[in-house]
Amino acid sequence: MKKLDLYKLRDALEHALFLIYQEEPEPEAFNWWDKDPVICEINGYRWHLGPEADNKLNWDDAKNWCESVGGELPPREVFLMAYLNEGVRPLFKPEWYWSSTEFGATNAWGRYFGSGSQGGYGKGDGLYVRVVKKGKI
Repeated sequence: MKKLDLYKLRDALEHALFLIYQEEPEPEAFNWWDKDPVICEINGYRWHLGPEADNKLNWDDAKNWCESVGGELPPREVFLMAYLNEGVRPLFKPEWYWSSTEFGATNAWGRYFGSGSQGGYGKGDGLYVRVVKKGKI
């Protein structure tokens, strides 16, 4: 190899390393799940707690709202872990919240963050909604 080629190769490598180590700008859509607390790790997933809807919603609207902000309605197992996690529990109102876990065609499970109890509600009822995001560990 000629000396000139070695210099070009070194310059190309330095430029590539420069590009690799540049901080990427914050995406336009803020990824809340990268900043908000981790609820738990279950079955190979890490569950992040996201924002709460402004109003109580019925179950179908709750699922749609969660999808619209890039997450999902949490399964009842994740809500149980949220209640048991002392760093996460205070982030909830002492109210009933929807889970994604259904039982029957017209009912789904909810979790009460005042005491941790769970109960079934008709999907047309209005409950509070908190979105979660899961990521592979």
